[in-house]
Amino acid sequence: MKQFLLLLKGKKELDYSPDQLQKRLEEYRSWVRKIHDHYESDNRLERRGVHLKNEKEILTDGPFLDAKEIIAGFIMIKAESLEEATKIAQGSPLLQYFEILVRPVV
Repeated sequence: MKQFLLLLKGKKELDYSPDQLQKRLEEYRSWVRKIHDHYESDNRLERRGVHLKNEKEILTDGPFLDAKEIIAGFIMIKAESLEEATKIAQGSPLLQYFEILVRPVV
């Protein structure tokens, strides 16, 4: 099997209330149990960061990145092909909150 990186890119500002965060975590954990043979790892990223265009240009709209620019985290999975990795990603409940970029790892 090959490794694939699923990048979670913000669609909009999320509700970070404890109840909403708990709901998302429960949905996510359920999905990970469902795909357990394909799951390898995941991690959230901090909301702050910098987008570099080149060595002199920093692209931000202020001290924080806009929600649409945020890479919120990543998930590493194993799959036989890009098509299979895409189907796995399409089943993620996180698609309600994020765009998911599916990229093969070399």
